[in-house]
Amino acid sequence: MGWTLAVDFTLLSFSLIVATILRTRVKFLRRFHVPNAITAGFVGLALMYLLEWLLPDVMPKRKVLGNIVYHLLAITFISIGLKKRVKYVDKNALTTAFNLSLGYAVEGFIGYTLTLIFIFTFIPDIFPTFGMLLEIGFGQSSGQAYALGTQWEALGFANGGTVGLTFGAIGFLWACFVGIPLLNWGIKKGYIKNLDSKMLDHKGFFNPGEYRPYSGRFTTHPDVIASASFHIAFVGLIYLIDYLFIKGVVFLLSGTGSRFAEQFGNILWAYHAFFATIFALAAGKILDKINRHHILDDDTLTNISASSVDFLVTAAIMAIELVVVMEYIVPILIISIVGGVTITFVVLFLAKRTYSDHFFERAISIFGLLTGTVSTGLALLRVVDPEYKTPAAGDLVLGSGISLFIGFPLLFLINIPALKQNVRAYLFTDAAIAVYIGIVVLVMFIAGVFKKADQNLKVNG
Repeated sequence: MGWTLAVDFTLLSFSLIVATILRTRVKFLRRFHVPNAITAGFVGLALMYLLEWLLPDVMPKRKVLGNIVYHLLAITFISIGLKKRVKYVDKNALTTAFNLSLGYAVEGFIGYTLTLIFIFTFIPDIFPTFGMLLEIGFGQSSGQAYALGTQWEALGFANGGTVGLTFGAIGFLWACFVGIPLLNWGIKKGYIKNLDSKMLDHKGFFNPGEYRPYSGRFTTHPDVIASASFHIAFVGLIYLIDYLFIKGVVFLLSGTGSRFAEQFGNILWAYHAFFATIFALAAGKILDKINRHHILDDDTLTNISASSVDFLVTAAIMAIELVVVMEYIVPILIISIVGGVTITFVVLFLAKRTYSDHFFERAISIFGLLTGTVSTGLALLRVVDPEYKTPAAGDLVLGSGISLFIGFPLLFLINIPALKQNVRAYLFTDAAIAVYIGIVVLVMFIAGVFKKADQNLKVNG
């Protein structure tokens, strides 16, 4: 019997439980609102090296952990995409989408420009898209960074998957250890009334007699099929459609006889979650049209996506190879620090000039997404808006979906250096990203997104 996947799952579970217990005992983890999955990831990483020394046969396989990250990413996006959508998208949601797209582009431009500097100076052998993983790892997720980095390995990027996971992990740490001081700075500046200390200090478990939110409602009769099983099966159905679609496109591209087309087709596997989101949104739209969206429960889908993120982040950190990290430690640190500092200031600059109300709540949520995931952004927002009474949460969720389409040109641009690998392609890509940034800013001006800065500095109670 094969136990590889089962052992990996049990060790992931063990790490999450240990991290939950640590949160109840270590105030530092609560004070900085460190997500449990990040703590679990580092617990698991330490456990892996311990097992490598004591029980090497039991140690999780990093390739299996990488595959877990890859597939859970799609499951997360599908679960979010299937939720019932708000039909009306207001201007603030579109503004958030533009701000996110601009943030992605800035991260990509910084990471790539620094990589070109390394290539032309003291690290000539570094892979040309090395720094692009800043935008993917910080701005999208560890899973997406791993998926794209792994696909680039076939084009010559040694350990690209591990580098992607590393940027993703650093992004999460930046969100926590810069995000919480940023929140406190906002309090002192008077941008928000007060900080909900209970959100920082709670130990992770509800107390006896304390109100506990519902985690989902049945949509099926349990004697036919468990409601959770039906939801998981529906997610699986969308993932099957996603797989067949990419498989078909790759087959057609490979039949063209063009090496470029074949390589580009293989890279499409790294965007499986993007296409999965489109199919999930389309399925939700169809259910709305035939008046059958009631067969899916939003809270249950939220639980599926949240659970997927917990295991995904834990596995992503556990899959990091420290030997590889140390090999690239200099460019990773330079790109991460420069990129992290820049995106922090860019987010605050844009928020002050593009929102007429709740600018800081929106800024902190966008900051969390551009350094982690949507979940990270919502977690930071929950500290200052625990019941999501401001429109920031809704705008973030809707804006993140819209930004996928606004930012679609970037998905193509970031692959050109990996596919072509010559100086002309390198310089063209850097210039193209700069032009994209200029076009987005121009569209934002034309659409009237930018406002007077003094309008946005008022406190919104």
